[in-house]
Amino acid sequence: MKTNSLFLGTILLLIIASCGRSQKKTEETKDTTTTVAVTPTQDSLSAEEVITRFTRAYLSQDNEKANALIHPDLGLYIIFRPGVADTYEHVKSLDFKKPVPEHFFYGTFENNYVLSFQKLPEFDCSKDKWTKQGFFCDSTTTPRELSQILDFKKEFEPVTAQETQQIKTIEKDSYRVVLTGGDNLIFHIKKYNGTWYVTVLDRAYGWCDA
Repeated sequence: MKTNSLFLGTILLLIIASCGRSQKKTEETKDTTTTVAVTPTQDSLSAEEVITRFTRAYLSQDNEKANALIHPDLGLYIIFRPGVADTYEHVKSLDFKKPVPEHFFYGTFENNYVLSFQKLPEFDCSKDKWTKQGFFCDSTTTPRELSQILDFKKEFEPVTAQETQQIKTIEKDSYRVVLTGGDNLIFHIKKYNGTWYVTVLDRAYGWCDA
């Protein structure tokens, strides 16, 4: 009888220990599942979403929404034409109340076009008009506006290897966007760490003042 009691007691202890391990495993699994569920996952916006969001933010001159699409590490290159030749300025963010250059205010206009991915229009200075009107992104060619400006700068002033590498990085796998309108909106986007960002704002092309 004493042996049976000892045997039953042992079995009971084993069952209790097994239940404890099972419960602990279940709690650990539950905790792991909960952690995965609540961990914020930043799904990258598509190229189309970034283009349309930045366009809306620019035309409404919303600093916060526009700068949310500019990566702090990449910044924004603003191309403009102070004279005959184009140049650029590298900034961390946009401020619609402080345009670059100072005398060239950021324009706003109504956009009635739907974005389409195709060959970009060209601006004909002799006719002062675009070859076609609309909202376009060319995903088949890589824009080289910054490199062209950099090559011109090298003829007149020293350019560091760091600046050259930065331009190569910015232009690699980037797309150019053109929106025609009362004013023009031209910018570039690039995929960086899995997410698309606006990297260049071209305020030189589409005008023939110089």
